[in-house]
Amino acid sequence: MKIPLKLSSDGQQSAAAAAAQAILHDVRAVKAGDWNAKNSLVRAFQPLMLSLAEKRSHHDMAKNNRYLDAGKEGLFRAAKKYKAKSHGDNFQVFALDFIESAMDRVDQKGGVLSRLFGS
Repeated sequence: MKIPLKLSSDGQQSAAAAAAQAILHDVRAVKAGDWNAKNSLVRAFQPLMLSLAEKRSHHDMAKNNRYLDAGKEGLFRAAKKYKAKSHGDNFQVFALDFIESAMDRVDQKGGVLSRLFGS
């Protein structure tokens, strides 16, 4: 069952519903390779990715940047794999898992020896 978008008393979409529609539009455009859509999708998810990166890096700026880059890669991977019909209309929840798993892989990078014996 589809849940209708929240409408204000005069029939206009609420700001949250309009933002969600804009994100879905950007996701479709990212699949087609639109760079402007990638840029606006990153801007929409920037506060979330900054928050996750700061919690993981503990104020280490070099690590913070690596987490942000990994988060962007995870966001783009989520946009390519997202299908609204099978995952519902909430891309934000779907993308969060891809962003966090990409950030988790930053800590696991390294050669075989560093993974076996630590760094």
